[in-house]
Amino acid sequence: MPPKDETLEVKRARLLYQSKKRGILENDILLGNFFDACGSQLSAEQLEAYDDLVNGGHAEWDLYYWICGIRPAPPEVTSDVLRMIIAFAQSYHKKM
Repeated sequence: MPPKDETLEVKRARLLYQSKKRGILENDILLGNFFDACGSQLSAEQLEAYDDLVNGGHAEWDLYYWICGIRPAPPEVTSDVLRMIIAFAQSYHKKM
């Protein structure tokens, strides 16, 4: 659990690391590249939503399925941040 007085700079650094070290390569790539590209542009509220999404105790494969559109995300995790990640993943896939 992050400290309550965590600065935005420290939170961004922590989330960047956690985005690249997920436990499954697919999420390492998807979330790591998303956070590399967009993490510095996320507001404090968006960073909190991102933190809740990636560290909220969801199974890694569920995150992957939601991001790739294989399964719909449940309403409690659907947010503008998840939509941003999905859009990023779709554009990233087109570049490959």
